[in-house]
Parts: sequence; C-alpha cells; structure tokens
Amino acid sequence: MKDKRFLLIFILLMLLSLVSCEESVVPKETEITVENEEPVEGGTINISSVEPGSLNPLLNKSKSYNEISKLIFQSLVEYDANLKIIPVLAQSWDFTDGSNKFVIKLKENVFWSDGESFTADDVKFSLDTIKASEDSIYKGNLEHIYSYKVKDASTIEITFAQPFATAIDMLSFPIIPRHIYKSNPNAVPIGTGMFKVSEYNRLKSMELVYNDKWNGEEKPYIEKIRIAFINDVDAFSIAFQSKELDLLNTTSYDWEKYSEMKDINAYKYTTMYYDFIGLNYNNPIFQDKAVRKAMIQGINRKSIVDKYLLGNAAVTDVPINPTSWLKDADAEKYGYSRSEAQNLLMAAGFADLNNDGILERKVAEAVQQLSFTLLTNDENEFRRKAAEEIKKNLEDIGFRVEIKFAGFDDVKAAIETGEFDAVHTGYNLSNTQDLSFAFHSTQIDSGKNFMAYSNPEIDALLQQAYTAMDDNRRKEIYKNLQKSFREEVPCISLFFREAALVVRDKIQGEIKPDAMNPYRSIHKWFVPESKR
Repeated sequence: MKDKRFLLIFILLMLLSLVSCEESVVPKETEITVENEEPVEGGTINISSVEPGSLNPLLNKSKSYNEISKLIFQSLVEYDANLKIIPVLAQSWDFTDGSNKFVIKLKENVFWSDGESFTADDVKFSLDTIKASEDSIYKGNLEHIYSYKVKDASTIEITFAQPFATAIDMLSFPIIPRHIYKSNPNAVPIGTGMFKVSEYNRLKSMELVYNDKWNGEEKPYIEKIRIAFINDVDAFSIAFQSKELDLLNTTSYDWEKYSEMKDINAYKYTTMYYDFIGLNYNNPIFQDKAVRKAMIQGINRKSIVDKYLLGNAAVTDVPINPTSWLKDADAEKYGYSRSEAQNLLMAAGFADLNNDGILERKVAEAVQQLSFTLLTNDENEFRRKAAEEIKKNLEDIGFRVEIKFAGFDDVKAAIETGEFDAVHTGYNLSNTQDLSFAFHSTQIDSGKNFMAYSNPEIDALLQQAYTAMDDNRRKEIYKNLQKSFREEVPCISLFFREAALVVRDKIQGEIKPDAMNPYRSIHKWFVPESKR
C-alpha cells in the first residue's frame, strides 16, 4: 500500500514537471501590436432629437434639434469654443463712423444646398421671420434693433439703438433661405451648412449627408447621419444603452454610469450654467463684505462638487465661464479655509458673546447675529444635499443656518418679491457674457437684479464693458471686473456645471464638444471600416 502511494506521488511529480516544462516553452513576454485606425470616408452614425414643433430653426424650441440644425444651417457669425465671435456667412462688420448704423458685408460665392445663391435678401428675410414670430427663441436678439435694410446683394445695414460691444452677437442666429421658407415656413430644411437633408420621415427620422455646396475647406469623413426622433427626452438614455444611438449629449452629472459599457468614451465640456448663492442685500449681515468673503471661504465648494456632482463641475469665484476668452487667468482666489473664514469674521468684530456657538456683534447698540435662512428648490436632489453641506460648513465657522425647501414656483415667487435671505439658484448665462442684468444697480427696480446689489465701481465697469468696441479693451475691462468681483464678492459663486458627449467607440477622431456646439469637430470624426 505504501509502495502504491509512493508510485502515485511520483507520477504526480512527473506530471507537474511536464506541465512546468511545457510552460517554460511559452515566451515570458508576448508583444501585442495594435494598429491605429486611419480616418477613412464612409460610415453612418446614429443620433437622436426631439421631433421639433417646426423644422424652421428660427421657430424651433427643441434644444436637441437646435444642436442638430447647426449641421444644416449657418449664421452670419457664431461663437467659437472660447465664446469669441467668429465670422461664418459674414465677411466683415462695423459701425460706420461711430454712428449707430451697423454694416455687414457677406461672403461671396455661398450657395444653399439646392444650388441657389445666398444673398442679403435671405438675411433680411430671417430677421423678418424672427420679428413676425411671437415666441422665437431669438426674439430678444432684435430688442435693440431699430431697423434694417438691404444695401446690395452682399451688404445689409442694421440700425441699433446705440453702438455697443455685443451688437454682432445679436446676429448669431441661423439664416434661412427666402425662396424656400417664404411659401412654406415649415419646409424640409435647406441650408448652407456642412450637411443637407437627404431623407425626412415625419415623426420618425431624418437623414443627413454631406452638402456638396458647402463653402468649407474640409469635407467630413462621415457619409451619413441618421437622426431618430424620440419625443421623451428621458428615453434618449435608454436608446443609447440599447445601442440604437451612437452618441448622447447629456447634462446629467452622473454620465459616468455609462462607463460600465466598455465600448464608450465620454468627452466633458463646461456649460454656461452657473450655480451660486444669491444674497438679499436688505439683510444687514450681507452688506459687510467680510461676511461674504468668510462665506465663500467657509463653504467647501470642491467637496460639494466631488461628493454630489461626482466632480463634474468647475468651481469658480466669478460668473465668467472658465473656457471664455474673457476669463482672467488669476480669477480664482478663494479656496476652502475654515481658519481664514473665522479670522475674517473676528476681524469684522464678530464673537460668540453668549457661548451658544453663533457669532454676533454690536452695531449701534443693537446685536447683529450671523443667522439667516437658505432657500432652495426641493425638486432638485443635488441642491437638497448641497444645502445640508453648506449649512454644516457655515455653522462650523459661527453661522446659524436654517434651510427652507420649496417648490420651484414658490422659490421663483420668493425671488421676485424679495422674500428671502439667501437662495441657492443658478443662471444659464448669456453667451454675450454681459452681467449687467444681475449686478447693475439700474436693474434692481426691474427685478433682474433680485439681490438688490449696488456698487458704483462695478456699475461703471459693467457699462464700460458694454460699450467697449475693441477686443483688447474689452478684455482689460473684464479683467478689472473680475478683480472687483473677487474683492467685493457680490454673491457666493459656486461653480459652472459640466456636461458630456458620451460616444460609442465606433466613432473615432478628434471629438471636442463645447457648450456652444457639441458637433463642432464633426468633420474630423470617422467610423473605421472595422466598426461598420
């Protein structure tokens, strides 16, 4: 029996030895060669849009269709990725001799996708269409326009109320062809853009192909773009996850949930949505900038972004987008510092006079306590969580903060009537980056400056920025404006939210979305033959 056990052990050892010998034959390092896919023409990508109420881009209200219309239509000018105006259909523009007459020269040899020539009559017709509409999203662009007229086929003259820096920005809307939309305001799109409509199935889909009349220098690699109309925006995500769509432009901060899908990549960009805490300046404690400085340093803004927005927001001290050409490189000053916040409050005369953990000071024989109510909307899960964190942060440095959650309409009413102490809210800021509406004292009576903030220095800088016709001069003014914002802290800036273009890996190339146009670099995208 003993001999049999010995024989069995011997056989096992021999087998292990053979296995070891076989493994030793395999090279220790295996070199894997990955071939880079080269851009090639062809391929189809699948995207989605809400079926628009109107295919006319000047009458449309769908955000997703507005993004897609940028592939079909062009504007006189557009914003680049840094929010700077660049020419598209316009060749040049200027106010004549310092007057309020704005002359625009158009590019020549531009054609609509049906072969008709683009002229100043099309620009006038586009202006007429907006003017006649009751609710075009571009209606506000014409607010300061008195009149306009065609001078010749390539020149249009627009009379503004006065010369101002962002006059050309007002003309960053799609131009539509008069010969098509005059007889049918909801015609199947004909544009001057990179792509043209090759097929349209109402309520179902639209297909785009390269527009061979396009005046651009680079031809896109993508052969066809198939657009599925999905009326429920929430269903976009479901369609993407089921692989019906190849990309998803999402503003939801939790897009990283798609990382579980191994065939996708996410490309982040900073939006124009700015979160802040608005202060009611009728409350005496907010009139002291030491209190405001203590608040911005006492709130751990980065922690809030990391915990509740998964890091998908850019902390800021000023309401100027981080990607903007007007953003001062030194504009961020305030980090989280509990000790610095407490030092600021003590230097301003605050102390815990009755040992209750809340700081106060005597002002003209009255006791002024660091106590206020923070209002925000209860439908927003992030803001509910952020409010609790803000409360904790501020109470750690000597404030008492009561949180009040209310429905969106109630929050809006409180803002309009001034019945609040502080409110966590946000602005989808204008592409023009003019901040007068929120911070200029002349806007207090209109209610746009709902905080009732008034500062002569900031008023003057906002006015200078509005009238600065030279880019270098305007940039210098905005630098000074941001310096004043950092010093005065008119509101408690939190962050700019980020969004992402989530793309299936069948789409390759230079994918660089931005807040102005998620499809800006689409001419550099391609679908490798191996992914078709």
